[in-house]
Amino acid sequence: MEARWRFINPWADLALLGIAINLIALLVSPLVRPDLNPWRDSLSYYAVGPSSWLQSVAFGAMGVALAALGLGLKRVPVAPRWRTLCRAMLVVSGVCSVGLFVFPMGAPGPRTFIGDLHQTAGTIGGVAQLIAAFAFAVAVRHSRQWSTFFIPAIVALLLAATGALLTQIAIWYPDLGIPMGATMRLVVVPLVLFWGAVAIRLRNRSPMPVNRSGDAK
Repeated sequence: MEARWRFINPWADLALLGIAINLIALLVSPLVRPDLNPWRDSLSYYAVGPSSWLQSVAFGAMGVALAALGLGLKRVPVAPRWRTLCRAMLVVSGVCSVGLFVFPMGAPGPRTFIGDLHQTAGTIGGVAQLIAAFAFAVAVRHSRQWSTFFIPAIVALLLAATGALLTQIAIWYPDLGIPMGATMRLVVVPLVLFWGAVAIRLRNRSPMPVNRSGDAK
């Protein structure tokens, strides 16, 4: 008799947990912070002031999720060089997301040419995620198992890149009145949903060890 069972990739499970926490915070934060406007105010504003713990936990959870996903993609059968770049950028973005948790907006501390540590972590993490999405798209485009993720990766990348560009324009030209809350969510939401889908597929395609046992002859 032969028994089979699916070995669930623990990194995929950890990534899914972090992404779920992040999505819950995206939905709940505007409800518990009526003083803020999701259209106008970025996610960083929700990490300071009343109930700031909710968005702070979401930043930390997403950081863990991205790093876990980067580690979990190690044996995915796609182009190895692009896979390595994707994994590295996911880990970098994960560390930066944890940095958003550790260094809330406006917190005292050293500054870089980008801004305070919160803004620096957010900028580097955002760019790293865009690179990761691009690398993932290139890595999977000829894969038999993962090629269906090519178009979703490109769509998420284009939406997020558009949001990032509009956010930067809003910073440079505040008189234009571009709603930064909306543009930053255009960066975050497509990528969060996309990486969540990747984590689900990774979980479902984890190795299936085989256990063989026989009755007495």
